[in-house]
Amino acid sequence: MARILIIDDSAFQRRIVRGMLTPEGHEVVEATDGAEGVALAKEGFDLVLVDLIMPEMDGFAVLEVLHRELPGLPTAILTADIQEATKRQCLALGARAFLNKPPQRSTLLSLVQELSGR
Repeated sequence: MARILIIDDSAFQRRIVRGMLTPEGHEVVEATDGAEGVALAKEGFDLVLVDLIMPEMDGFAVLEVLHRELPGLPTAILTADIQEATKRQCLALGARAFLNKPPQRSTLLSLVQELSGR
């Protein structure tokens, strides 16, 4: 199964996503902010799920760093921001997918399989 990093400042949102992934056998690691997430990402993951709106280091900055330092690492955005311009910006920064919060379980699991290959 996949090793997945969730970067989100909301404990509630992390718990929801973890609750969808761990019963399927995925290993989930959580980061409470962008800086912690970038540091953890270097430990090796199959997929990183990133929130956009976080204090200090937002998801856009996280994407920039991950795309530059770990260009092969699949990243997906999980956000409540549904603006098309935001989606385009994330994809331009290297995100491979964009999911609205709260994600549908089936959509999230399909995304994990597609991006991680697991």
